[in-house]
Amino acid sequence: MILKPCPFCQKEIPRSITVCPYCHRDEGGKPVAMDSAVSEAPVSDGYFEHDLKELASDDPFIRDQAVVRVAQRGAAIVPALISILSDFTKPGLVGIAQSLAKIGDRRAIPVLAQAAKMGDEELRLASIWALAQFHEPEVLPLLLAEAERPHPIIQSFLANTLGTFQDSRVIPVLSKLAGHSNREVAFQAACALGEAGGSDAIGVLKATWRRGDAIVRAACGSSLRRLGAKPTAISQTAVIAGLTVLALFGAGVGYFFYR
Repeated sequence: MILKPCPFCQKEIPRSITVCPYCHRDEGGKPVAMDSAVSEAPVSDGYFEHDLKELASDDPFIRDQAVVRVAQRGAAIVPALISILSDFTKPGLVGIAQSLAKIGDRRAIPVLAQAAKMGDEELRLASIWALAQFHEPEVLPLLLAEAERPHPIIQSFLANTLGTFQDSRVIPVLSKLAGHSNREVAFQAACALGEAGGSDAIGVLKATWRRGDAIVRAACGSSLRRLGAKPTAISQTAVIAGLTVLALFGAGVGYFFYR
């Protein structure tokens, strides 16, 4: 089967179909109501209950396999998964978030956003990862807000993810993260600025290159070359200040000799 990426959710779909089964949009981006009779799958059978139990397993392999099986049930299972994820006392919520991300149904975005704010550490990480799989307009503000929270692991992941959004709103956040005290966060942000940035990112990258360590400097240099610029050891402001001082010094010398 020959596959193609959906132009909206980027998931691989058969080239012959015109409506994405994940985001339910046609080739023009218009939402299309899917026939529930075709995709309907039982959500109360024993297999589903078994998969839910395995989503809470301590064995990562068992959990991953359960995520795959749950996701294969498609859009029909989404309401049940949303209901489970809304109750933070249930087990296996990390697997639920991962399953919703793999299905790619936009109905899951609000509950994933809630879990990213109110869940425990593990659920927050899983929910933010899940949200990052949706390239939808309503997701970007959520990711930008999470990137502001002082959590280096999340900030490092989001710095990398934000580089895939061609949106001017990511530049100020990435610029701030490029100056982060955590090397991994600064490195990922510098790399992302080369992907998402334009002329606005060049000044930030040059400044970061001058004060960063070797790894961050390498990322800045690569991003600057991608943007058609080069790192400079002296900032433009310093050059102007130096020329001003020289000019004043020259004027003072001239006045001393020719007064």
